[in-house]
Amino acid sequence: MFDFEIKIAQNQEEKDRAFRLRNEVFKKELSHIAGSADPQTDMETDTYDEGCDHLIVVDRTKNLVVGTYRLLLGSKVDPRLGFYSEKIFDIKNIKRLGSQIVELGRSCVHKDYREGLVINLLWQGIAQYIKENNARFLFGSVRLLTLDIKEVNEVYSLVKDLYYAPRKFLVCPRNDNTLKGLRSRKVDERDHKNIFLKLPPLIKGYLRLGLKICGPPAWNKDLGSVVFFVLLDIETMSKAYKWHFLGE
Repeated sequence: MFDFEIKIAQNQEEKDRAFRLRNEVFKKELSHIAGSADPQTDMETDTYDEGCDHLIVVDRTKNLVVGTYRLLLGSKVDPRLGFYSEKIFDIKNIKRLGSQIVELGRSCVHKDYREGLVINLLWQGIAQYIKENNARFLFGSVRLLTLDIKEVNEVYSLVKDLYYAPRKFLVCPRNDNTLKGLRSRKVDERDHKNIFLKLPPLIKGYLRLGLKICGPPAWNKDLGSVVFFVLLDIETMSKAYKWHFLGE
């Protein structure tokens, strides 16, 4: 039987365990997308990690970190670095929302724990973090598990039809991150379900929660992936999920 603990990493040792999980997922498991792992390190980390909180799920039966999210409060962002998302997108419309924003990033779950329970626990942790810090807007980017521009265009067309954010929240890729060959078209309603089912589980979960896609996808050089910018307004999220996670 599992015995899970959900918490913010309290020390460097706990953070390093999250970074090792990220390395396993991003650099090894997804090496066919992001490139091979760096043999010099068993951790995936960058300059933004130091200023962030790191949410972790620990399987206490194995003393193993099995899920993690990186969280950065708008009130704590280093003005010299900004948000990680700013490396890829022009997010001035998001920064206008003030200090009630939280950037989510580097989400991953151990390959043996992807039945849904761990991601549910992570969102319970995020909900508690939101309450404690009086946050309203969550944002970040999610990756597609394809580099095929035809498949990217198919997804882009679907989200423009059904999941696009209002104009005041739109962002755009920076010049160096713009995708070549990007096109959108009107998707026949009969194709909506088929395209949706092809999406990675994390994106499907986000869309069910009520997250909106804030513009065209971009190229993330760090991860070697195509990513969408997403935003969740707690005030307008799915009522069922809001009650489940926030009790409201």
